Amino acid sequence: MKPISFTAGVLLWAAALPLGAQTLFFQAGAVEFAEVTISGTNVQRKVKAADGSESTKSIPVASVTRVDFPKPDELSAADDLMLKGKFSEALQKATVVQDLHRLWKDKPGSWYASAGLLVAESLLRQNKYDESARLMSELRNMTLASNLQSRVIMLDALEQFQKGITGPALAKVKPLLKSPLDADTLARLNLLIGDIQFKREAFEEALDAYLQIPVFYGAEAAFLPAADLGAARSLMRLTRFQDAGDSLNRIIERYAGTPEADAAKQEKDALSKLMGKAP
Repeated sequence: MKPISFTAGVLLWAAALPLGAQTLFFQAGAVEFAEVTISGTNVQRKVKAADGSESTKSIPVASVTRVDFPKPDELSAADDLMLKGKFSEALQKATVVQDLHRLWKDKPGSWYASAGLLVAESLLRQNKYDESARLMSELRNMTLASNLQSRVIMLDALEQFQKGITGPALAKVKPLLKSPLDADTLARLNLLIGDIQFKREAFEEALDAYLQIPVFYGAEAAFLPAADLGAARSLMRLTRFQDAGDSLNRIIERYAGTPEADAAKQEKDALSKLMGKAP
């Protein structure tokens, strides 16, 4: 496939690419990522001449104007692993994407920042604050879409929360509720607010935050187990034992085999003792 000029209609060419194609765009045209190799800071592509001979054309990666990659499967996997508490495994998945997209991290379409956020979160969740600090500084200074900017603020609040600095953490993220964010970011945000409020023993506020997710962002299914468990725990602390028991039973049945279901079983045992019943 020969690169074609933008004036010849790159958009039409790109539209004809197979679904899920990974494309690099340059001023002179575009190529599929599968057709090139990366050598240092150059993109190399084999070119066949009219006489059938082949040569390798080397183009600086810096000349990439934008990229068009579908969301990498590794990012979805990293998100799933993060919610399951498998932070080291999530780190490995997200790092793969970050390393590739580092080559064009400041170009439209890059997944570098999204991967970087997951890398930073996985480090924070493991209390590796020194390792996350440099990456967080870089993310703060990048030009990001509003959803990603909000995610950076949420990670700053997460670090404070994990260090027990709950008041400033809450003050940092609550204003984001008024921002025009996508459903995924709002689900993450309400889950974090719920966790902060729970740690502050503000259980009514925690319950409200957790319930936002199934009520308004139920399509973000990955966040439902943690939100439902947080809500059930909040109900217990509010001595709404019947409601808490019903919620725990639903979690055990609905999310069988998950960490949340296992945690719900432990909470149910504790609830039975609180109510003076045998487990």
